[in-house]
Amino acid sequence: MLLRFPQSIDKCDEDVLQSATVPIARYRQATAAGRRTSFITEHTLLFVLQGHKLLHIGDQTYTAEAGHLLFMKRGIYTLSEFVPGGLDYQVLLLFFTDDLLKKFLHNYGFATTKTVTAATHLVLPSNELLDSFKTQFMEYFGKRIDGLESILQLKQQELLLLLLSGPQRQEVLAFLQGIVFGQPLDVGYIVKTHLFQPLTLEELAKLSGRSLASFKRDFQQQFRCPPKKWINEQRLAHARMLLQHTDKQVAEIALECGFENIPHFIRIFKQEYGITPNADRAKKAIV
Repeated sequence: MLLRFPQSIDKCDEDVLQSATVPIARYRQATAAGRRTSFITEHTLLFVLQGHKLLHIGDQTYTAEAGHLLFMKRGIYTLSEFVPGGLDYQVLLLFFTDDLLKKFLHNYGFATTKTVTAATHLVLPSNELLDSFKTQFMEYFGKRIDGLESILQLKQQELLLLLLSGPQRQEVLAFLQGIVFGQPLDVGYIVKTHLFQPLTLEELAKLSGRSLASFKRDFQQQFRCPPKKWINEQRLAHARMLLQHTDKQVAEIALECGFENIPHFIRIFKQEYGITPNADRAKKAIV
């Protein structure tokens, strides 16, 4: 199952600082080697406190270690590889919503009317002020303080101002402006890019920079078909090809094609082709 992060975080976890609606920060520790693929559901800034791990984003690989920060745009997939030499790995993660970034840029005079394209991620060197911020922020975990949510929101703004006061100011500003003021992405591009990932229509709409209603309307205009119907047709066609030309198990094929619920996959496959996946494979073998 695809891990959605930070959406999947347990709100009751003591290592999570939570607002009324969304997580603001998390402290995480990894003590065992392994791999994990995550879909980033909020813009995320990563501070490594100790140890290191390999982080694969697209065709690029980074060593996440102390001394650097990694700012990741919502909507990307990461493969985290915890390696024996990097344990004990400890990290502080801060999460930024679209609304928070938009208000920040407007309030501090960084709004722009220009179209800016945001990179998917940004690697930045740390400095003395950022290290001091990181150390102080860790003190909030496990504390019960009146007005903590407001304090944490101010700390998020402080961090953004610190990033904009450093030598990478222009890179950081372009990254933030690209997130907030970038043009909505083509719906076809978004859907085809994430076709075989188990994302909801709401998640796809958010990735495209649209409301769900606007996403459905624009998709219908472009493909002359409702998005859910088109997506299922494409996934099922690919699943049928894998059934007929590979020896992969039905459950494996379902997951590979974006279906996390195996019984649901079998049911809609039969609705589409009039036959179950296993029966379709057997029929092909006989022919």
